[in-house]
Amino acid sequence: MNFIVSKPQSSPRRTALIYAGLAIVIGSAVGLAVTGLNNPFFILLAVSGLAVVIATVASTEFGLLLFVFITYTRFSDVAVHSYNAPSIAKFFVVLLIVAILIRWALLGERPDNWQIPALLLGLYGFVGFLSLAYAEHSEPVILTLGDYVKDALIALVIVVLLKRGPAFRQVIWTLLAIGIFLGTLTVFQYVTGTFSNNYGGFSNAELRNIAGSTNGYRLTGPIGDGNFFAQIMVVLIPIALERMLHEQKLSAKILAAVAGALCTLSVVFTFSRGGFLAMVVVLAIFFIMYPPRPLQLAILIGLGLGLFALVPSTYSDRILTLEDLIPNQSGRINVRSDNSIQGRAGHYLTGWAMFKTSPILGIGLSNSVPRYQEFSKEIGLDPTATNRGLHDLYLEVAAETGIVGLSVFLSLIWYAMQSIANAKRKFLEVSQPDYAHLVTGLAIGFIGYLVAAIFIHASFPRYFYLLLGIIFSLPAVAEQVRREVSAQGIKLKLQQ
Repeated sequence: MNFIVSKPQSSPRRTALIYAGLAIVIGSAVGLAVTGLNNPFFILLAVSGLAVVIATVASTEFGLLLFVFITYTRFSDVAVHSYNAPSIAKFFVVLLIVAILIRWALLGERPDNWQIPALLLGLYGFVGFLSLAYAEHSEPVILTLGDYVKDALIALVIVVLLKRGPAFRQVIWTLLAIGIFLGTLTVFQYVTGTFSNNYGGFSNAELRNIAGSTNGYRLTGPIGDGNFFAQIMVVLIPIALERMLHEQKLSAKILAAVAGALCTLSVVFTFSRGGFLAMVVVLAIFFIMYPPRPLQLAILIGLGLGLFALVPSTYSDRILTLEDLIPNQSGRINVRSDNSIQGRAGHYLTGWAMFKTSPILGIGLSNSVPRYQEFSKEIGLDPTATNRGLHDLYLEVAAETGIVGLSVFLSLIWYAMQSIANAKRKFLEVSQPDYAHLVTGLAIGFIGYLVAAIFIHASFPRYFYLLLGIIFSLPAVAEQVRREVSAQGIKLKLQQ
């Protein structure tokens, strides 16, 4: 995969001054590192970091791809928690913002297309900020608002940086590379039974109940929770399938198929029922959108049979517990046959009680967890229940920020869907079906994320805002491709 540097829109002299300045900075820093540090490892780390800095300023698209990798793999969090390293993510966000400002000031590359996303993100943040006035617990509000500012900045930085068709394609393949990386570790860990090895922090496992009295290991990836790990891996499955169908090179098709297989098995090995349902939904949508031809169907069936051979026998026992959610002849749901399903029912009832208490503005951002026991006792649930999340993103938003917050949150999703539709239409108008297919794969993956969110709360919202940033940028990418196609058409006419 080749990294393509955006073409500067200023004089060669100004560009030369930038690179000369960067050369002076990196040369001075290397000199200081060599003379001031005795540990060769830290010298190597300092030189590598400075190389990344100069590469990011020289090509913000390279920085974008590296940032997507760092964020989706939780590389920074793993380094912080496993190796006591400083936060790479915070540094990289600042670096990207500085790179944007440098290229704006010296190369005239003005940030565009961020205004509407910033307005929507800012409005949602403002709703959360208002809850400081009435929330019973203000500390979680402040902490969550701090994290939200970082997540919103991530989305806006991606919107500003992702402007070209080739860069969009590279982002898609970066996501698939992440799927191969995390999926390989996950599958290898489960197949070999090396659950005590967390593989550098990127593949964790926990011994949990599977079904009935059966316990087993559920893999949790770099997140530490199987349900959330399943959610982010579901996103990558339709993206991989789409590339497997539409890539021109056989090697790329095979690579996409490997990514799809590894991501699918990763979802299975989490034993997440919400992840399973989300996977079923995305596969159904995908094959409705792209009915396979006979040869493709044969390949998919063969691939499916191969994957089925690796599925543990206890997985079906886990999935079959979903039957308890089907109403019986009397119209009741048998929630007592499974402790987990019973617990989820309690979460939903508690969340609904919170929403009814304050339906307009909610009980306060991030106040559903510290007030869980209070509301669960009021409705007669287990009085010994601990404070916990509501296990439904949309119910959580409604309970904490009311109808006002839920409306703004759904507006973010609506704008994302509009961005997808507009970009796909523009790509098709200029006869760029491959880009349109890329958008479709990403859109189905995003739907998978939203479906999985019905069963889990917002403990790891950064993935949501990362995906929003990519999707919000799509109309601008499509417009840039349209201009390039139009310019090529004019050039061909002049040559004729």
